[in-house]
Amino acid sequence: MIREFMLIFVINYVGILISAILHLPLPGTIVALLLLFLLLQFNILKLEKIENAGNFLLLNMTLFFMPPTVRIIDSYHLLEKDFFKILIIIVISTFLTMGITGKVVQMMIDYREKKGLK
Repeated sequence: MIREFMLIFVINYVGILISAILHLPLPGTIVALLLLFLLLQFNILKLEKIENAGNFLLLNMTLFFMPPTVRIIDSYHLLEKDFFKILIIIVISTFLTMGITGKVVQMMIDYREKKGLK
């Protein structure tokens, strides 16, 4: 599994380098995710090569969100004056994200059914 992690980290680092060298407006980690997607989509990289490490990272994803959450709680005094504005933005964006995701998934399901795919 160490090789799988190393492969994921190398792809992440390459994405960061691409973003820095080309001065892209996207963070390097997003470029790395796109790169990983393309590698998997075009079968350049087989899913089996990173599946165990990917599953481990997904299962332990909450650990990666803990430091930013603690930092936000620690910085509450900076957010308290705009708390309700931030709360409204979070609620609206959450419902928009859920709605758009639902529509896209439904469109994909309809497309696959129309094409006769499973």
